[in-house]
Amino acid sequence: MFLTYGAMGRGGLLVATVLGAAAAVFAGSVSAGMAATQATNAHLLGISVESYSTYDRVILDVSSVPGYTITATDELIHDGSGKDVTLPNSNTYLDVELSPADTVGYAGATLVTTTDAEVKAVEQLGTYEGYVQVGIGLDHASGYTVTVLSATQLAIDVAH
Repeated sequence: MFLTYGAMGRGGLLVATVLGAAAAVFAGSVSAGMAATQATNAHLLGISVESYSTYDRVILDVSSVPGYTITATDELIHDGSGKDVTLPNSNTYLDVELSPADTVGYAGATLVTTTDAEVKAVEQLGTYEGYVQVGIGLDHASGYTVTVLSATQLAIDVAH
């Protein structure tokens, strides 16, 4: 069609109309898909910390285990505000992000402090754009593993 009528001719107008209609349908399906995703967010419900002889365990209780990212960092930055976060007695951090997730139904303390060997504090930092951020304050940089304990529990084990 472009060869016969050119980009500005009748054929070009037809292509633009078809593409515009396709974009509107696509945008509608993306919005519907995003709404379905938001409706199925996992909910962070609580945080607990346990200590064992060779590691400390942080347990995140959730309605269902979402996707997660855990990053070791010397500076913990609050996702929503961009401000630095300092946790009590902590020299370094693990930045935990759960997604898609929210804190609907969260019933626990937002800050848990411990006297454990490695994990010194854990704070539920909030939810922002489908992500829940949890900061884990450590005594020093240490190895860690992540285990899905059940359909409703995610564990982060930090070595002493």
